[in-house]
Amino acid sequence: MEKASRHLYGWLAFFAFFGVTLSLFLNAFNIDPMVVADQTLFHQDTAPVRIVAFFSYFTIWSNILVIYIGYAIARNKSASRLFGTLFATGLIMITITGLLYNTLILPVYPPKGWYWLTSSLIHLVVPVLYNYLWIKKGPRGNIASQRTLQILIIPIIYLIYTILHGVRIQQWPYKFLDLTSEGLFIWALGVGAIFGFGVVLIYIFAIIDQKPTKRVLK
Repeated sequence: MEKASRHLYGWLAFFAFFGVTLSLFLNAFNIDPMVVADQTLFHQDTAPVRIVAFFSYFTIWSNILVIYIGYAIARNKSASRLFGTLFATGLIMITITGLLYNTLILPVYPPKGWYWLTSSLIHLVVPVLYNYLWIKKGPRGNIASQRTLQILIIPIIYLIYTILHGVRIQQWPYKFLDLTSEGLFIWALGVGAIFGFGVVLIYIFAIIDQKPTKRVLK
């Protein structure tokens, strides 16, 4: 494995870790908060409640997975088949995170203060860098349409968690996941569209994955 490529994946892990950690710190201690008009679960003054809410976002799940992946590659601990599945899952999750946030959420809810830095890291820098490293450096052979269900296991677990958590507390991290106010049919359409987009990404990335890099990470 090319040492320089491993170092780049190490930087990927660092950017994700720094963005998540700083964002958690800002949330936990209510530093430089965004102005909100409500006191729902995801915007409360109680630190433990805000921390639980923080780890209820798909963005955070995606970046935590990227931290592990980048660290494993940097330390040359990425030979297992399970890692290959996690690599593919992380690529799909962080790509969806970046695309959905920057096209749908950012124009409506632009970050303020220190959140501008953390949001840029976890929603833009990390997704772009992950995709760049994968396309240019590899590793290859981890993405195949036949493994779609395996690749989507963590997003499915996230959806189940969000449903159970949301129904219990009547609060939702994203409006399009709000099962109670959107109605089951509209909710199913939204969720189906997102998962359908994920399946399309897997198909597209599987085609790209067949193309060799100049120096493949092994």
